[in-house]
Amino acid sequence: MSAQVREEIKQKIRINTGYTYIFCLNLVSYQWVSAQDNHCYLDTNTCSEIPIWDCRQKRLLAVVKFYHSISKIHGNMKNLSDIIQQTFSQTISKRLIWTQLIHDRNFTNTLDQCSWPPKYLHGRETLNRTVFDLEDLNEVFTFMKDGHYKPTNCTPKQRVAIIVPYRDREPQMKIFLNNVIPRIYRQQLEFGIYIVEQTSGVPFNRGMLSNIGFKEAILDMKYDCIVIHDLDILPEDDRNFYTCDDNPIHMAVKVQQFKYNLPYKGFAGGVTTFSKLQYEKINGFSNQYFGWGGEDDDLFTRMKKNNYSLIRPFEEFGHCGSIKHQQANKKNDRLKILKYAHKIWQRDGLNNLKYNLLIKRLKQLYVWIYVNIDMLNVRKSLDIKLKK
Repeated sequence: MSAQVREEIKQKIRINTGYTYIFCLNLVSYQWVSAQDNHCYLDTNTCSEIPIWDCRQKRLLAVVKFYHSISKIHGNMKNLSDIIQQTFSQTISKRLIWTQLIHDRNFTNTLDQCSWPPKYLHGRETLNRTVFDLEDLNEVFTFMKDGHYKPTNCTPKQRVAIIVPYRDREPQMKIFLNNVIPRIYRQQLEFGIYIVEQTSGVPFNRGMLSNIGFKEAILDMKYDCIVIHDLDILPEDDRNFYTCDDNPIHMAVKVQQFKYNLPYKGFAGGVTTFSKLQYEKINGFSNQYFGWGGEDDDLFTRMKKNNYSLIRPFEEFGHCGSIKHQQANKKNDRLKILKYAHKIWQRDGLNNLKYNLLIKRLKQLYVWIYVNIDMLNVRKSLDIKLKK
């Protein structure tokens, strides 16, 4: 037998041995990666601070390094290193795709519940009243997308929609975003922020804008909790949770503009949370209050009519700072309308809401909703007579 023939036989033996080796490595690596997938779900120490997909990806990259080191050992086999790397790349690519599919389908079911109460709260902090540009805030809060945030490493306790009635207060809105977003973020809640802006021409209607925000928010997502939030009253303590309970919750217990006191027992303004069912049961806010005040007192009447108690957090946690702004004209017909509150609440609210949606636009930090309200048609919708 010639030397050339003997060398060809040896080469075939090396190649056959190499393919057998590849098969064994693929089998072992598949089982190892599968086991590590399970480890990613269960190992809270190594994976709790990063998304599960990132954890898997790191472990798969570790397998790549393992293959590379093994191929170096057999460098004397001609082309074996290239064969192994090519075969491995195909195997890992398929495995990555499949792992991502499983992740996409089961992500919400495989994550543990976010810790409650949350672990990383700061407690009470003074408000940051600096007015930053929106571009700067966008760079800070990069975790926000389309006005929405969802924790990636755990399943949040609730999905929360923050509804903010708004008009002509851009500096206050920037302060609001800079203070509220990090507090809710630390509470590990899934949340969306809706800035509901009314066009000029008729007096501001906070109650109706709240109803519009509710209607538009529930079209976007199945929210568990609705927070009606004034732009100028901001919780100072992240232990004051943006969540809902069996009864509506009034978060603004001690407000700076009232010298950190509750102005009166039935005060329901500032920041109030409702479950979707609660808000629908009370028929939302009245649509009749144009101008300053009245809608929150009407709201309290609606809660009492439906046998709801207004829950308040511990006074220690319920401190809220105030943002100064130009005071609205308090001369209007709110007191006259309040006399009808107990009679008209079932006919006036969500069930007779009419508005003209001009713009609904997704921005990074919030959803902007721009609406026009016809005051004359709103007042005509009810048969109440307001004497001048």
